[in-house]
Amino acid sequence: MTTLLSNYESEFKNTLQQSKTLLSVAPTQPVSQRNSTLQEVEQQQDELLDLIDQMDIEVNNGALEVQSRSAFKAKLRDYKKQVHNDVKAPLQQLTDSRNRDLLFQGVPGADGLPQDGGQRQQMLSNHAILSRTGDKLRDATRTAVDTENVGSQVMMDLRAQRETLENARQTLFQADSYVDKSIRTLKTMSRRLVANKFISYAIIAVLIILILLVLFAKFK
Repeated sequence: MTTLLSNYESEFKNTLQQSKTLLSVAPTQPVSQRNSTLQEVEQQQDELLDLIDQMDIEVNNGALEVQSRSAFKAKLRDYKKQVHNDVKAPLQQLTDSRNRDLLFQGVPGADGLPQDGGQRQQMLSNHAILSRTGDKLRDATRTAVDTENVGSQVMMDLRAQRETLENARQTLFQADSYVDKSIRTLKTMSRRLVANKFISYAIIAVLIILILLVLFAKFK
């Protein structure tokens, strides 16, 4: 595991623990202080998801060996479940509880007088709309990051396939070169065999002539 990936994972675990601690104390806080705590947890939730995305990018960019990549991908999926179960769901429950508290305790208006139920309900409705819009924006951002990760993985796969094809091409070139060398060697050997055959014939002819000359000289 690279140092950067290890740092991301360590930061994720620390931030997750901080969020769980804040969520555990938030129900006992007054509404004004609870608002600040919930906002901080919401920011930490975004940081946690960003850290998961960054770790995913690092893994896709080859930070791990192939045999370790699938195991870490499973760990990232588990991290996402932890964020949802330990942060997002409790945060939503506390936010809904806070909104109910605001609705029934009577929040003062701009003139210092308590707002009526309709105004409070409108305020809560606007807050809910903003909250849903923020969730949609975060989901869209994560979708864009996931799409980028998929594109990055596809590019890596294409690059690997290209390298495989290049290696196969080089292997074919080498094999073709070896075949050419073998053909040239066989041709050379064939020429030498023919030459040796003619030399053998010439030697035999010379020997026959010498034998005939010896016989001729002997019986002359």
